[in-house]
Amino acid sequence: MRDGEHPARLKLELALHGVHLEASARAALGGPAAVDLELGDDVCVSAPTTERRDAPLVLEAEADRFFLRRAEAGSRRVVRALPPPRFAARRTSRGTPMARIATVRGAHLVVHPDRACGFSVQGAPCPFCVEGARGPNGGAEVAAVGEVVEVVRAAFAEGVAESVCFNSAAFAGDDGGIAFLAPYVEAVRMHFDTLVAAQVHPPRSDRWIDRTYALGVDAVSYNLELFDPDALTRHCVGRARYIGRERYLEALAYAAGIFPSGTVWTDLVLGLEPLESTLAGIEALAAAGVVPVVAAPRSPAAAADPSAVVPVLAHLYRTVRRRRINMGWVRDLPGGFAPLEARHFAGDDAHLAVALQALTRWRLGGLAARSLARVRRRLRVRAAEGPAERAHG
Repeated sequence: MRDGEHPARLKLELALHGVHLEASARAALGGPAAVDLELGDDVCVSAPTTERRDAPLVLEAEADRFFLRRAEAGSRRVVRALPPPRFAARRTSRGTPMARIATVRGAHLVVHPDRACGFSVQGAPCPFCVEGARGPNGGAEVAAVGEVVEVVRAAFAEGVAESVCFNSAAFAGDDGGIAFLAPYVEAVRMHFDTLVAAQVHPPRSDRWIDRTYALGVDAVSYNLELFDPDALTRHCVGRARYIGRERYLEALAYAAGIFPSGTVWTDLVLGLEPLESTLAGIEALAAAGVVPVVAAPRSPAAAADPSAVVPVLAHLYRTVRRRRINMGWVRDLPGGFAPLEARHFAGDDAHLAVALQALTRWRLGGLAARSLARVRRRLRVRAAEGPAERAHG
């Protein structure tokens, strides 16, 4: 390791180039496709593993300790390799593998109670898709509400997650998938005092965005993935064909006016569009009050040079800060960089105190944030007309 190298810069290299597992690490971890690493200073990364022996970064293991080193250098950094959560090996009372219902991403429990992505079913998957290509989910029954509650309780009891993010594969209805998630959201809010996010597709009517907030969702994402229109059409056929770029942008901007500052976000994936387009996307999204997240490529077809990405991350932090968007909600993302973490690339002026922005990092702050969200929801959101939910057994 280079002296004084910040963990965020290591994360960038690991996210873009992956990590090579030495035999000792492979034996300890079992040869996974990706390994979750804690690098220090609250920086976590989901690093794809690579067979390339010329990979810049190498992971070694000694006893129960893991070390990251550069292939050309002898110095090593102690890191923590996060094992799969214990609940993932369990089954619900109905016999469903809990790993089919939820996965842990950083501090967030991502709950996906339905089948594979609707775009994938229609033959138009995104090439970098993770959630839509969930193999174990294909053909399985939709998870019951009680099963989701069981899984959330197990994850919280184990202490591997702090919040819940629902992910729906539905896109064809007027609601964009939120009606399907409604019973699950209501059940989690009934049983747990936690922040709830939803990653769905834009509804056809803004009325469903109002309903999403009224339902009890604290943060929402309509993931555009790519800002460049041509790149979106080439790589995200389903998004372009069935919903359209303009609807994503319209829905994101409308949601940013309904939800609290900093709780509406979308990913911009590196490597599949020119960096100039990613920069333009950051500017346009932040101007609408939306938090851009610079996501690492999730496909070998996407490639990006870390040195070229550094100015993009610096621009991300400075732009969101200039627009005075709260940075404390969308954070701790092992597969990408939220604005708060991107501050490490923006120079010394970016290392000013961010305690207020990071309020939700502490338990007391989290309780205050949830109470504030509940009060704001009562005051600002119109009552939804008619039932927004559909029952799941």
